[in-house]
Amino acid sequence: MNDDDLHRIVDAYLSAAASPNPTMEAVRIVWERDDPRFGAKHIAEVHGVSEAEVEQALFEIPPYVEAKRHPDFPNRTLFWGATQWDRWLFIVCQDWTENGIRYLIPITAFEPEQGVKYWEKFT
Repeated sequence: MNDDDLHRIVDAYLSAAASPNPTMEAVRIVWERDDPRFGAKHIAEVHGVSEAEVEQALFEIPPYVEAKRHPDFPNRTLFWGATQWDRWLFIVCQDWTENGIRYLIPITAFEPEQGVKYWEKFT
C-alpha cells in the first residue's frame, strides 16, 4: 500500500455519511447568531466550534451523544458528544418542548481541557 492508497481509504472513511440519531428526530435547533455573549457567534469566536460541529455532535451517529439536565437550571440540557472527527464537545442548550417538538437553543459549546472528567462532574 502506498501513500495514495492510504489517503483514499482515510478520505472514504471520513467522508462517509453518518446516520441520523433516532433519539433526536423530533428536535429542532434554533440558532441565536447575533449575540456575542451566547449562541453561534459566541461558540465560534470564543471556543472555535462551528454550528456544523454542534449539529453533528447532537444529530448524527456515529459518533455518540449523552444528555442530562443542568443541576442548577432545569430548562437547560447538557450534552457530551463527538463530531465525526472525534472532537469531543460539551454543549449547553436552552431546552423546551412545544406541540410535540423539542427545541434547543445552543448557549455554548467547547472542548473542555479536562475532557470527560468535566462531563462527569455534572452527575
